[in-house]
Amino acid sequence: MEEEKLETVPCPYCRGVILVGVKRCKYCHAELAGMWSKEAADKGPEKNPALATLLSIFFPGMGQYYCGRTDKAIVFVFVFVIFVGLFYWLTFPWILVAVCAGVDAFLEARKTRAQ
Repeated sequence: MEEEKLETVPCPYCRGVILVGVKRCKYCHAELAGMWSKEAADKGPEKNPALATLLSIFFPGMGQYYCGRTDKAIVFVFVFVIFVGLFYWLTFPWILVAVCAGVDAFLEARKTRAQ
């Protein structure tokens, strides 16, 4: 059997030897999340906040789905369908859900942007 060799590097803050990809240095407890190039590649492509907002305003949940948050998309679709079913004669609940979904989609898309 061939053993897998783990790659180590010195901590940029205290120079202690740490594994590549760790989130926190075990010696100085410095936050190291985001400094590894593999994490940036795993994050996925950036999403357009304006497009996510428009998708969610016209159909609540689509902006969240576009951002990769299927769990939130299902919740917004469910809430929207319930409001349409219960309050079909009122437009305010529909608009309220659409605005909330649009704001949430905008914030989710901004999370994908580099800081």
